Amino acid sequence: MMPPDELLARLVRLFPDFGDHWEGPDNEERDEDGSFTLHGAFAEFSVYFSERYEELPAERLQGLSWLLLECMAEPDSDLDEAAASGFLENVAAERFHEDFERYLIGRPLEFYAQWSIGG
Repeated sequence: MMPPDELLARLVRLFPDFGDHWEGPDNEERDEDGSFTLHGAFAEFSVYFSERYEELPAERLQGLSWLLLECMAEPDSDLDEAAASGFLENVAAERFHEDFERYLIGRPLEFYAQWSIGG
């Protein structure tokens, strides 16, 4: 099981600018004491991701795909639910749906593909 702080650290390693976004005043997923959940980390990342998708390098998107695959390796776990409903579901209807879909594999792709046009 990956704790929330490790998930956040891995997201920031993949997308360094997300660290500044996470620390920003508009982050409602971080409690006053600094604590947060897996779902909260992915939910706030989905905001960052949606705002900047076109600027994100392909190799980082591929890295995210591998991270999502790892997070969703154990069905019905807290980490699986966070990746699915906290991130993939949040970005599924965005303008970049088809472009991002081509990076995904395995369970993340199966989940995300539910929102394909005509799907």
